Amino acid sequence: MEKLRLLQKIGEGGMSTVWKAWDKVNERTVAVKVLKPEYAKRAEEVRNFRKEERIMEEMKHPGIVQAYEFAKDHEEWYYVMEYVDGYSFGEFLRRKLHVREVDCLLLCESVASALDYAWNNHGLVHCDLKPENLMVNQDGIIKVMDLGIAHQFEPRANGEREIPDHVTGTPAYISPELVYGDLEPDCRSDIYSMGATLYHLATGRMLFNNLDPVDTMRAHCDEHMQSPDPRNYRIELSEGFAQLLEAMLVKNRDWRIQNWQDVIEMCREVERGTWFKPRRTPGASSIKLDFC
Repeated sequence: MEKLRLLQKIGEGGMSTVWKAWDKVNERTVAVKVLKPEYAKRAEEVRNFRKEERIMEEMKHPGIVQAYEFAKDHEEWYYVMEYVDGYSFGEFLRRKLHVREVDCLLLCESVASALDYAWNNHGLVHCDLKPENLMVNQDGIIKVMDLGIAHQFEPRANGEREIPDHVTGTPAYISPELVYGDLEPDCRSDIYSMGATLYHLATGRMLFNNLDPVDTMRAHCDEHMQSPDPRNYRIELSEGFAQLLEAMLVKNRDWRIQNWQDVIEMCREVERGTWFKPRRTPGASSIKLDFC
């Protein structure tokens, strides 16, 4: 990494480390994601790492962290990406315990705009939305991070879509169809995960709190399993906001909010103080509203 000066490690996952670095050629601060040595020897892991970088490089939206370059230095595979000088909503949640409704709505609209672009222009599904993967920089711009397990629609020659062999995610936020693994994910999978994220941020409690990971995933799928109305934890939350979460968290994706533009519009209605008619579509949501 001759043109980079590593400054400090800022993150570590199971397969890689992330460093803050100085790009000596372009004279800017960047982030560098480095594949760990034990995985750098495996061709499949290198291909997946390269795919992750390629997807991030294709994204040209201010709300999605962009990658700049993929390279190898001796036996190290790495890629250079945009550095976000800020904090994740996971970090904010640990400090403040919950996020105000007005800020949750702003977050939701920002993420919806970014992922609407990703879905409609690149067929991209994030597959791992959660507070730790959403950051805000010093200018207040919200950034979607970590496309490591993102899925892109890739049509076959006959026009059919391919169901992936497996899609992983985080149990507290994963959509039911990703647990089942029998449907190719689309934007509705991310809408569910964003609803689970907002529930956690607004209440300070995850959906199906206190269950182990396996039971949590089962609860997402079981129509009889529902978490409490978010207003049981934060009485100041509006009825419209609770209804937004209920609609995003419908277990059957055919009855869930169908696209990100509808999510944005519903957020704006909530900001205007709108309450909606009680949902009458079939299928349970992962939350049960008590006061509609």
